[in-house]
Amino acid sequence: MNNEKERKTVVDEDDEIVTMTYEDGTTEDFFCIAELDYEGKWYAYLQPVEETDDFAEDEVLIYEIGEDENGDEIFLPVEDDDLLDKLVEELNNSVDEDEEADE
Repeated sequence: MNNEKERKTVVDEDDEIVTMTYEDGTTEDFFCIAELDYEGKWYAYLQPVEETDDFAEDEVLIYEIGEDENGDEIFLPVEDDDLLDKLVEELNNSVDEDEEADE
């Protein structure tokens, strides 16, 4: 497996808002705080734009970025707890690298 990151994007909260449309037709906006390549797949790290009872203030939702049958970008939930732990670690490492580069 290749752990090398080909592209890494950490965006400011003002830069990108993702609107999720649920099966029941309701929508919710999220800040895309990062997109990272991990083992050949892209993942989006999202935080809700508005506070809700459903999400803690510091909670981050992680989705695999995929494509539907029409080639449109979709977000697939990551359900593997071990993978989620690795993705959180990858984000933390990325943030640490960015902070070191700023110093």
